[in-house]
Amino acid sequence: MALTLPNALQIYDCMDHHEGFGGMPPTLVEQEHAYMDRADIVTVTSQWLHDWASSKGRQDAIIVRNGCDYQHFYAPPKQAHQPQEQRKVIGYFGAIAEWFDVELIQKLAQRFGDCEVVLVGNDTVQAGRALAHLPNVRLVGEKPYNELPQYLHDFDVCLLPFQRIPLTLATNPVKVYEYLCAGSEVVCTDLPEIAQFGELVHKSDTHEGFIEAVNRALNAPADQAMQARRQAFAQSQTWAERAQCLRRSVQSLELPSISVVVLTYNNWAYTEACLDSLFTRTDYPGQLEVVAADNASSDETVERLKEWATREPRLKLVLNESNLGFSAGNNTGLAAATSDYLVMLNNDTVVTRGWLLSLLRHFQATPSLGLLGPATNHIGNESKVPVHYESLTQMPAASRVWTLAHMGQLYPMRTLAFFCVMMSRAVYERIGPMDETFGRGFFEDDDYCRRVEQQGLHLACADDVLVHHRLSASFDKVDSGERQALFERNKAYYESKWGAWQPHRYRDH
Repeated sequence: MALTLPNALQIYDCMDHHEGFGGMPPTLVEQEHAYMDRADIVTVTSQWLHDWASSKGRQDAIIVRNGCDYQHFYAPPKQAHQPQEQRKVIGYFGAIAEWFDVELIQKLAQRFGDCEVVLVGNDTVQAGRALAHLPNVRLVGEKPYNELPQYLHDFDVCLLPFQRIPLTLATNPVKVYEYLCAGSEVVCTDLPEIAQFGELVHKSDTHEGFIEAVNRALNAPADQAMQARRQAFAQSQTWAERAQCLRRSVQSLELPSISVVVLTYNNWAYTEACLDSLFTRTDYPGQLEVVAADNASSDETVERLKEWATREPRLKLVLNESNLGFSAGNNTGLAAATSDYLVMLNNDTVVTRGWLLSLLRHFQATPSLGLLGPATNHIGNESKVPVHYESLTQMPAASRVWTLAHMGQLYPMRTLAFFCVMMSRAVYERIGPMDETFGRGFFEDDDYCRRVEQQGLHLACADDVLVHHRLSASFDKVDSGERQALFERNKAYYESKWGAWQPHRYRDH
């Protein structure tokens, strides 16, 4: 079963008590605690780990235990690994490592000399050397996953022979679920997580008790009802069920609401591509609202927006009666937006997976951040980065190459281009709407950046987010002379407020 999660969602999955491993560097333990502190969701695989996470301040940790691939293990294979002398088989598969009780295996082999003891797994503690004098012990090494059912269905008794040490006290053993898929007799060291299996397995916390449990299992009469109970339990503990548990946890996560304001004016093909990317790639687990503010388009845009709104409940329409220009048009969308965070996004853009949550991450990590934009392929300032693709179908892959190499990185900037910018509602209410004196466009983004800067807030480009930009889709249709006149007029107005304008520049790569 495929589980799709938001790309930038931070889930810390604690599967083991890492401090229980010998020689664990202190820096790695500190890093684990740091990851756990800032994660949206902390999942653990055992009650012991849940208690430990709670002691570290994560009382909200969720237990998502290990599971099994029931379909892979439940049915007897056509070919099994038969014992060498048709003896009963006491078997184990898994790592033969520091937590594996070699002394217990030696005692078992001596007590049940008429049985074959088969150990399947990578031996990292030289167990083979310690057990070499026992003729009924066979270590077969590590085997491919697809061969494990052949061994499992040859085992008369399956073992979990672990030492009781800090590491194993926190362990939820995968192999017990896999053993139960076959309905097999299972004998376990009595660890905390074994309690969940109840009478489906035998358990003991001493060598003597373990050996006696193996004896009972070897001599137990065939019990089809018990075998069916074991298999039914395993069938309810699959990885698909665990994925559903994790999905429910994500869906219950409380994140800030976000409104994305898309200003539209003609160019429906661009707007459609923008909206399509917004609703198919913005895998944001919190509340998302998209406000399309149309500046009296004369093509099919308004009709198409209305059609979209009938089938997409997250889309809100603001239909202006005239072309209000960039600032005033965006202001109508911002006024209609209701969320905790606000994004202004041009309609000639295409977003990538994880973009919105990644932007939000920076605000959560940097309280002084006032305004944030993404990296892009095409813009007239430092937000332009060297990504190369020939078509929009190639863009997501090229985007991943860039963003994965710049995870968590901010590039400080003085002026952002407003093809895509994000701010909190608190900042918006502090700064106010965009200055509508700039009319159709030019310098309104510079002006807003100065106003944010004036409040002692920082501006930056998030290098771990990339948004495709076509650049000047609307202005390309304006007469060049008219554009130049508008540029000069707005520059003069900007400089009357802020002094000499500093031209934008590109990065030095």
